[in-house]
Amino acid sequence: NSVYGFGSARRGQVGTCASRNEKSHNVPRLIDGFSDFKIVNIYANGDHSAALDEYGHLYIWGRALIGQHDNDHPCVVLPSLSISQVALGWHHALVLSAGELFTIGVYRHQKCDLPVPRNVVGQQSNTSGASSSHDSSSSLSAAKKIPCIDGERVVQMASGTEHSAFVTDKGTVFTWGWGEHGQLGLGDTSDQVVPQRVNIAVSSGPRGVYCGSGFTVAVDLH
Repeated sequence: NSVYGFGSARRGQVGTCASRNEKSHNVPRLIDGFSDFKIVNIYANGDHSAALDEYGHLYIWGRALIGQHDNDHPCVVLPSLSISQVALGWHHALVLSAGELFTIGVYRHQKCDLPVPRNVVGQQSNTSGASSSHDSSSSLSAAKKIPCIDGERVVQMASGTEHSAFVTDKGTVFTWGWGEHGQLGLGDTSDQVVPQRVNIAVSSGPRGVYCGSGFTVAVDLH
């Protein structure tokens, strides 16, 4: 299938190279590297983009998360994981694999500064024309695993500009990161460096959580 990008291109987020005098594309342009396999989801936030293919491979391009140059073409990341969901924040990303949640990035509000992280090493590699980078210092070559929360598995997650949230298989919502506007739902406006349980008084438990810029929405689908 085909993937196109258009709009601001100053950090490579539309997946096509822009010249020094061309900071945006006002018509759709084909992004190379996706012609030989099926893309099942596309994600965008901040100045970076991501795609997930049918085999669970993740591709990221645009603004560097940390430790590597901006990419104006898709790079395969974390190939050792089979990824089912992705959420992009302003400077960070969450990835879900087999019910386990991993984070990429370090931010002003320490959204990924988690205790006793387990690094998951995954060299960026070539897949069907997607580019790779073998810089061992790249933040895209390792992710931090969020410790298991009371044996619960993550089923859905979301990222705002600088905060994140997830829902477990028990219907529990956790939030962390930037809390200035009360978007963590914890009764105060403090930042949190590790996920905190949110008290939501619904009988069946929330089944979806969504983050915006300084706010969060949770939905009970039953």
